[in-house]
Amino acid sequence: MDLTKNRTAIIVATAVLWLACMFLGWKDYFVTAMCLGVVLMLLYMLLGAAKNGVVPKKLLVYPLGAWAILWIASFILSKYFSDLFAGVIPGFTIGGFHPSFAFTVFFYWIGGILTLTVGFVLRKDEWLSEKDWKDFLNRVRQEGK
Repeated sequence: MDLTKNRTAIIVATAVLWLACMFLGWKDYFVTAMCLGVVLMLLYMLLGAAKNGVVPKKLLVYPLGAWAILWIASFILSKYFSDLFAGVIPGFTIGGFHPSFAFTVFFYWIGGILTLTVGFVLRKDEWLSEKDWKDFLNRVRQEGK
């Protein structure tokens, strides 16, 4: 995925998304705001993971796409189960957690961390190869002189 022509548009989109997240939060549309926040973070990750303006499609699908799906699913499912059991004690738990909190723990927290960590380890050369890292260090050294 080539971001070179869309870099400015992506940065403008992040500003709009920040405003949308704040506005929706003020209007009590928290789940929508959090889902847009995932899109916002995904855009930042794309900008950060791009090498010479290009993000490999493999990296976009896994871990970045998988991470975004997990987080959005966690927000939606947590909201669903919190509404379903509002004011009522559920007759079951998921992994010992209230159903609404279980998705926060398993999808958002553990799933998100594992997906990004494992994904970046598996795709480290597409994200930041040893050669790219050395080239970066050399460029910093040259600019520091």
